[in-house]
Amino acid sequence: MARNNEIMLRSVGMDYSKFNTGKIAFDYEGMMAQAGYSLDEVIRIQGETGVGNTPIYELRNLTELVRRTAPRGKGARILIKDEAANPSGSFKARRASVSVYHAKKLGYKGLISATSGNYGAAVASQAAKKGLGCIVVQEVFDSRGIGQPEILEKGRACEAYGAEVVQLTVGPELFYVFLRLLEETGYFNASLYTPFAISGIETLGSEVAGQIREKYGQDPDAVIITHAGGGNVTGTARGLLKAGCKNTKVIGASVDLSGLHMASD
Repeated sequence: MARNNEIMLRSVGMDYSKFNTGKIAFDYEGMMAQAGYSLDEVIRIQGETGVGNTPIYELRNLTELVRRTAPRGKGARILIKDEAANPSGSFKARRASVSVYHAKKLGYKGLISATSGNYGAAVASQAAKKGLGCIVVQEVFDSRGIGQPEILEKGRACEAYGAEVVQLTVGPELFYVFLRLLEETGYFNASLYTPFAISGIETLGSEVAGQIREKYGQDPDAVIITHAGGGNVTGTARGLLKAGCKNTKVIGASVDLSGLHMASD
């Protein structure tokens, strides 16, 4: 679709091309500054819809096992941040909250997200709280029309929050349908990778820093973060830095998908 840049500009209100500084270089900090929300403002925005401020727990059995088996003088205290306590049940609520707030602020009537499910449920949940429409576009089916059961289930969760769900086969048609829906509806593009979504994740890092300091009087030595597209790692790391954790090691943990495939393909 030749109009894709025009559609993306209209649906986010941001011209990403101006952040290109070379053939492959990109002014990431410049892009993030365009979000226009400070960390304190994001915390306030998320608090309005019950997002964030999730509990952190020590995994005592794992901590004991690690200390029992580690070399003398080593062995970490292991804690887990319970992001399932967010509305819609995942950390994706943090990303959705700022996008939905910004869309409402700019006068958009609804939002569209492309997702396998968790983010769609988060956008649908937050949109419902703000009285906005929501369309979720999912890659569900393989070339033989067989759908991934877990993605189908997530689609039902999106519908439960009031979203319209469009389910497609894996491939380039998703991007085409996504653009066409943005153009036809005039909805906001609730992409995972806008600066609004990334800034929503920064609160996760700042919360971890604050909770560890409150419990143990020190910064976390390391934070292990799930890594798929990279937004969770990026946003959490930025939040840790903003909280002053300059020596905390950030580790991205990805699932090895080499032995898996999409449905029957």
